[in-house]
Amino acid sequence: MFCGTMQLYMLGVSSLKEAEGSKTKKKNTYTLMLFVDSKEGRIRQMSIGPGFIESVMVIGLAVMIILGVFCYRYKTSIEILEAENAAQKEDIVKLTEENADLVSLREELSDKVTILSDTINQKVEEEEAMEEARAQAHMPVGFPMSSSASLEEAEGENPMVKLNGSVGSSIIASADGTVTSITTDSGYLHCIKIDHGNGYQSIYRNDGDAMIKEGDEVVRGAIMYVIGEENTELGYQIMYDEKYIDPMELINIDG
Repeated sequence: MFCGTMQLYMLGVSSLKEAEGSKTKKKNTYTLMLFVDSKEGRIRQMSIGPGFIESVMVIGLAVMIILGVFCYRYKTSIEILEAENAAQKEDIVKLTEENADLVSLREELSDKVTILSDTINQKVEEEEAMEEARAQAHMPVGFPMSSSASLEEAEGENPMVKLNGSVGSSIIASADGTVTSITTDSGYLHCIKIDHGNGYQSIYRNDGDAMIKEGDEVVRGAIMYVIGEENTELGYQIMYDEKYIDPMELINIDG
């Protein structure tokens, strides 16, 4: 180690000639002159040979090549990443647009489903109302006279009510149904039986002429007899599941 201040003043180059046979060789040496400001005032000289310089140059060149390759790969990697990032951004934009289209389509389909559901519900409600109306139309609850009449319960094994109507009025069907039979019995001239298709049957006994025939489809209010002087009385009965029930449990008295 040197004490004091070291300064670099000059790098000298000298050539030495060496005689070798008839040929002359030149040998280059590189001299690094260092002057040292020390207490002793000594000057020391260091020489660097050509091999060292060449090694340094080779190492420097190798370092530059390595740095160049690294920089090239780094730049290439950056470019690849930037390209991938740009592609991902494009994909995100495309997916965002597709998502917006899907949301719009979903809302459109949702509206259509709502409309369809409302329509179906409305149809169901209408059909239920119609079915209820049909069911009510086949229930023998109507008054079997077209006008007011006196009413009394008849005595006998099977429940029956007797109604006396006014001349010119009519005996009518108490509900929709099918005429299954027109017969006679000991008490009345004609007996009309109507099947209402729900387990109920209504029976109309009167001495007048039947205005309908077997197999006819009738609706509530259809005329079966026209009341005259000789057939003012109606014997009215109702059956459910082939058993007689009290007509007064179903009949509506309007007057």
